[in-house]
Amino acid sequence: MASALTLASDVVLLAALSWAVVTDVRSRRISNRLTYPLMVLGLAANGLAGGWGGARDSALGWLLGAALLLLPCLLGAMGAGDLKLLAAIGALKGPEFVLHAAVYTALAGGVLALCELVRTRGARLAWGHVSGRWQENAGGGAPAAAPAAFTPGTIPYGPAIAAGAIIALLRVSLGG
Repeated sequence: MASALTLASDVVLLAALSWAVVTDVRSRRISNRLTYPLMVLGLAANGLAGGWGGARDSALGWLLGAALLLLPCLLGAMGAGDLKLLAAIGALKGPEFVLHAAVYTALAGGVLALCELVRTRGARLAWGHVSGRWQENAGGGAPAAAPAAFTPGTIPYGPAIAAGAIIALLRVSLGG
């Protein structure tokens, strides 16, 4: 029974992540119609399957998922849909899973940001941006301030969250 529930939650998670990626890439939004039902499903399923302990773990996962992205969300670095998606993942899979997923999400987000920087600015300018050597001033050779062209654009974070959660799923399924 437990393995069937785990498999079902993994399938639901993968479907939800697919939906989140598609909508985030298309519209830069992750719908409440996805995140809220996923949160409720996670809390209910874990509560039914594991009693009060399951409900507690689900609630802790939800809180941890939300807490991990609260500051970036409040600072405007990401949207509330990203926060709600990670919270929903925590409600569905628990606190340990969402913590691993968040670490992998941060790594995937860094890779996506670097790819976007290379795509929009070219490899040479991206390398200068990453290494801290913006552009040399023609006059004195001192590093110049970041030009306005380096103001980062927005990238959808749903794909990074999905990649992080999938890596965490693989980690769990491979026993590591």
